[in-house]
Amino acid sequence: MALQTKPSPADIADALCRQVDVRARVAPMCAIHPGESSRDTCVVEAASEHQVVAALSYAREHGLTVLPFGTGRLLAHGPVGDAPDIALSLRPMQRVTAFSPGDLVVSVEPGVTLAELAPVLAEQGLMLPYDPPAPSDSTIGGLLSAGLSGPRRALYGSLRDLAIALRVALPDGRVIRTGAKVVKNVAGYDMTKLYIGAWGTLGVVTEVTLKLRPLPMHRETVLARGSMPSLLQLRSRIAQSTLVPSRLELVAMGAGPSEFLLAVDCDEPRSSAKAQTDVLRAMSGDLGITLEAAEGEHADAWWQTLTARIAQPSVCIRLQGPPTALLAAMPAVLDAASALADAGGVAACAGGLTGVARVAFAPSRAAFDTSAPLEGIAQLAARSGLDMVVERAPAEIRARYQPQQPPAVLALMQRLKSTFDPDNLLCPGRFLGGM
Repeated sequence: MALQTKPSPADIADALCRQVDVRARVAPMCAIHPGESSRDTCVVEAASEHQVVAALSYAREHGLTVLPFGTGRLLAHGPVGDAPDIALSLRPMQRVTAFSPGDLVVSVEPGVTLAELAPVLAEQGLMLPYDPPAPSDSTIGGLLSAGLSGPRRALYGSLRDLAIALRVALPDGRVIRTGAKVVKNVAGYDMTKLYIGAWGTLGVVTEVTLKLRPLPMHRETVLARGSMPSLLQLRSRIAQSTLVPSRLELVAMGAGPSEFLLAVDCDEPRSSAKAQTDVLRAMSGDLGITLEAAEGEHADAWWQTLTARIAQPSVCIRLQGPPTALLAAMPAVLDAASALADAGGVAACAGGLTGVARVAFAPSRAAFDTSAPLEGIAQLAARSGLDMVVERAPAEIRARYQPQQPPAVLALMQRLKSTFDPDNLLCPGRFLGGM
């Protein structure tokens, strides 16, 4: 039997334009994101679930691999995969398909960005309490695929908690629904969480239903400055108290350990926020710590600056572990990262309640000349009992530092992948173990 050859990107684009009535063109992957392959691919712009299903069916019929994406912002994250035959843009899918303010839920297509969704919710006095370390023009679909969450996870939970239902197109052309469009749902296995952080390897999400919260009546952030031992002691006192901060982060936006401060955020009415600030002053009175409070837009601007400092540099390392061990390791981690950074220095934030830290920097020219440039940070993490993930970096660096899992866990994941995508057409290589 003669081997079946794949159609060229131009042939794929022509066929899809005729058969599916979608916009398609030929372009190199590096035109979508600079760090991707220079190999030509067929870029398909899907404007509806029907077009997604049709494109997947065509891909399966011809044995073509597919990479869904939104703005392309998050292609520099996660495992390094193979260049796809079809790059499936979901950015045109920008509708809010259902919005029930009274039930605190909204359903959106995957191409909607955080920046586009926020004002729609704010008109009804609502918000999505989600602050991922990513640009505001990142799409909901891309963020769900990457499974990113930010400091607000301390109070509101991660994206796994906020996404309560999905519609997913499978490679065989079927569309499944997971979860339910209600906040309380106890029906069957929670399949929704399976797709969050799966990097698009199990299906193409065509709709996401999200749990909302009322906009805070008052926003106040207290910035505590002092020695590292004092800040760690204050964090411990907060964790053992009855305070309920919406964010609690050890933050550095300079180039050395002396730059650390502890940021304590409060999404409560003004009287409650003031009461929390008073408690913090009492807690820190014997620690030699100075406190500064920022309110409303000033507090928002401070957190937005932190998000930008974490989201913009080309390298971002995520560390995870028990909060006490994580925070204690941060000065040494920051020193190691500073030795690799350019003049812009290092930005870091470590969750005092979540146990998740990120260290971001733009590397100096000489920093990555060695074969294992991040080995120093990796060794520090291992000695501290922390897990390290290279969350964002040039492809050659991410390829050297892939997360490891026990063989039994990888085997279970492989069975899941084979069940949902038996022909390995979706995002091959972009998950753990090269799946």
